[in-house]
Amino acid sequence: MNLKPDFISKEQLVENVDNDMEQTALVYAILVCATLMASVGLNYNSTTTIIGAMLISPLMSGISGIGFGLGFSRLDMAKRGTFIFLLQFAIILGISFLFFYLTPIKEPTPEITSRTSATIWDILVALLGGTALAISKTRAKDNNVVVGVSIGTSLILPLCVTGYGLSNGDFTTAWNSVKLFLINVFLICLAVFVVVWLLKYGSFEKRNLSRYALFVLPFLLIGGFFVYSTVDTTITEYRAKQFSETELADYFVLEQEISSSPKELQLTLVGETLEDSDVEVLQEKLSAYNLADHQLTIQTYSSREDGSFDASVLADIMNKQNEGTSKFLGLD
Repeated sequence: MNLKPDFISKEQLVENVDNDMEQTALVYAILVCATLMASVGLNYNSTTTIIGAMLISPLMSGISGIGFGLGFSRLDMAKRGTFIFLLQFAIILGISFLFFYLTPIKEPTPEITSRTSATIWDILVALLGGTALAISKTRAKDNNVVVGVSIGTSLILPLCVTGYGLSNGDFTTAWNSVKLFLINVFLICLAVFVVVWLLKYGSFEKRNLSRYALFVLPFLLIGGFFVYSTVDTTITEYRAKQFSETELADYFVLEQEISSSPKELQLTLVGETLEDSDVEVLQEKLSAYNLADHQLTIQTYSSREDGSFDASVLADIMNKQNEGTSKFLGLD
C-alpha cells in the first residue's frame, strides 16, 4: 500500500481549474435540467429526484474558481469564477422562480422547509466538503469528489427554495434559504483557500496587495457575518431546547420559535393550562440558560376533563406538527 500523496504541480493544478471553468451551451443546458429536477423534487417532496438534481448540477465550477483563484492570488481566475458563479446563480434563481410561479402546488413540503435554516452542522459539512474538494483537485488521478461535495452541501436546493419563496411572496423563506446557500459557498471557498496555502500551492505578490484586499474584504465581511449569525442562532436554539426539556418536562413541545427583533421565545405546548404566575416563574428561569434577554410567550393546548381534545383543537395540533418545527426538537 502506497500512502505517498500523489500531488500534481501548481501549473497543472491551475490548468485543471481553468479547464473546469470552461463554459459551453451544454453546461448551461445541464444546469437548467438540474434546476428543474431540483424544483420538481422540492415541489413534490421527492428525495430521489432531488438527489438526481444534485448529481448532475455543474454548480461547483465557478465556486472552485473563486477559492483556487484567491488561494493562488490570481485575481483574474477569482473574477472569472465570480462571473460564472453569478451567472449560474441568476439562471437557477430565474428558472426556479418561473417553475414555482407556474406550478399549481404552492404549499411548502418538508423538503422545502428543511432548506430554510442553517446550523452549525451545515457549517461543518461545508468546511469538510471544501477541504475534500481542494485535496481532490491536487491529485494526479481523476476522481468524483466534486459529486460528493455537491450532494453533501446540496448547493442547488436552497437556491431553488429561494425561487420558491420569491414566487410566493414569502421573503422570509427566500432570505433564509439564500443565506444557507451563501454560507455554504463562502465556507467551501474558505476551505479551498486554506488547503491551497497549507499544501504550499499559494503565492503572493506584494504589488497586488491593495487589489487583492479590495476583492477579498467584502467577501470575508459578508461571509463572516452570515457564519456568526448562524452559530449564534444555533446556540440560542439549543439553549431554548434545554430550557424546554428541563423546565417543561411534563409538556409536549409542539412548536418552538425564536425571533431576534424583538427577542422572543415562543413555545406551543400540549398539556395543562399555565397560569400567568407560572409563566412569570418560567420567565425568571430563562436567565439560567443565558436567555434572560428573551421574552417568553407560551400557548397551551389543553384537553377536556375526560382527557379528550376538541376536534378543532386536535386539528390545530396536527397542522402545527405537520408544518414541522425546529430541527433540535426532532419533529421535522
